Amino acid sequence: MSEYFFDRYELIIGEKTDSPFMNKYGVYQDGTTPMYRDVDGRLWAMSGHSHMGHIAMFAGTCLDDMKYMWEIHTEFSIGHADTAFAGIRYPDGILPRGSIWPFGLYICPNTHRFFCWFHNETGWNGQGSAYDAFGPCEKPKFDSDFRHVGLMHSDDEGKSWCFDRWVLSAEEVGFTSRYNPENNAVIGQQGNIIRFGSGDFCMYIEPDGEYIYLLYDIITIDLSKTTQQEAWQSCDAYIARCRKRADGTMGDFVKYYNGAFCEAGNLGRESAILKDAWHPRVVYSIPEKMFIMTSKPIQATNRGDIEGVDRKGRVMQIAVSQDLIHWSTPEIVYKDGLPWGNHYNAIVPDDRIHQPNILASNKFSILNNHNGTDVIRYSVELKRRIK
Repeated sequence: MSEYFFDRYELIIGEKTDSPFMNKYGVYQDGTTPMYRDVDGRLWAMSGHSHMGHIAMFAGTCLDDMKYMWEIHTEFSIGHADTAFAGIRYPDGILPRGSIWPFGLYICPNTHRFFCWFHNETGWNGQGSAYDAFGPCEKPKFDSDFRHVGLMHSDDEGKSWCFDRWVLSAEEVGFTSRYNPENNAVIGQQGNIIRFGSGDFCMYIEPDGEYIYLLYDIITIDLSKTTQQEAWQSCDAYIARCRKRADGTMGDFVKYYNGAFCEAGNLGRESAILKDAWHPRVVYSIPEKMFIMTSKPIQATNRGDIEGVDRKGRVMQIAVSQDLIHWSTPEIVYKDGLPWGNHYNAIVPDDRIHQPNILASNKFSILNNHNGTDVIRYSVELKRRIK
């Protein structure tokens, strides 16, 4: 799409209010908040991550009345590689470790089984087994640990969860020639330019179609550099999909590569659909007949190329698409003449009927937050410019 978004539209951002997802409930959201509406019309959400506070379920008819329900419990261990994730290895053969960050939620219409896809990293909460590209660590040097996407399910509305499997990993294995955590025969990534796996994602679930789409990032870092600003080379968005099922099971993902969905979700090749977009979040606008993606531009914020952005790089960009594959050039959002947004940004409808990735109106909310902060809600109107 060649036409610029803000040539056609104005984004009117209102006052901020609290969202349901606040630190006072013991949840410290780190990423965008996954939501889904069940077959009975109830809107569910998950907030938090597993090594700070706890993860909790929320429910209501919409953001206005969504309430804290209960803390989740996992029937599997997290943390140390000796016990985490029932010993179900990452697709590259390494024992799993670390935490879970829930970023995707789906509820089977026939069985009421909840499915949650979560982000996982090797460098956080490994309880003595964490590692990044350089070797063992307590925390990664600069986002230099390896990402995978896992799947778990619940049959009691999110109270307890069973781990299923790892559903998405990058083509490259999740370690380097500098450090092989199991000293096995697999060849780690060579050289200084390293890709750090599949993660930092969102789900787009077709309300009437047959597919669940997962839009994810891959970070590339130059290990020869000494600062994060110099080391970060790219953070680009990719897409995979699986078929929806209605029997209480979940299929595997197929990645988009070289013009088609044709590569395996684990260790398959992938083609970027949008450059420089960290933690994409996608909705479909019925009034405007287009997909809208919010994300954060990494290259620009790391290098200080956007005038007025604060030192934490809190800013939101928008891109649009007709097919989830071809996207317009991302554009920075401004409010009162200054770049606006946060580390994580998500458009969410305000209505009580549609799925949370469907906008039936040009009036909606934007939720944003940083790492572990309160999630703040803004009322927003998307207004067409008069030509």
